[in-house]
Amino acid sequence: MSRILPTRSPQRSHRHRRAVAAVEFALCLPVIVLLVLASIAACTMIYVQQPLETAAYETARFAASPGNPNSVASQRGNQILSDRQVNGGQISIRPSSPRRQDQVDVVVTAPFDQNRLFPRFFFGGQVLTADVSMQKE
Repeated sequence: MSRILPTRSPQRSHRHRRAVAAVEFALCLPVIVLLVLASIAACTMIYVQQPLETAAYETARFAASPGNPNSVASQRGNQILSDRQVNGGQISIRPSSPRRQDQVDVVVTAPFDQNRLFPRFFFGGQVLTADVSMQKE
């Protein structure tokens, strides 16, 4: 003897599927939004890091060139940071008065909190750093 199973009406099944989809959406949406915002914050960090690298290289190049004092090199680095709208950038050049054949070390730092797009939720308190070493000509 075969047994007949009761079937659901198509209208009830359709409502059930819509309810399941709504629950899945409610569970997945916060995770997706979190991933998107974290990706944007990471891209912003990379976007701020690039001018620091450029400023460090240009500052070291000026400081290593003959006849350029560190003050001129530092002005060049600050100009690059200003042009790229990097806030709170600091430039450090060691040694303060390099002689020929001395190693010139330049470190450029900027706090990420002053250069972010979103409030401090991702990567809070990070200080971005770029450093370059060149030999004085």
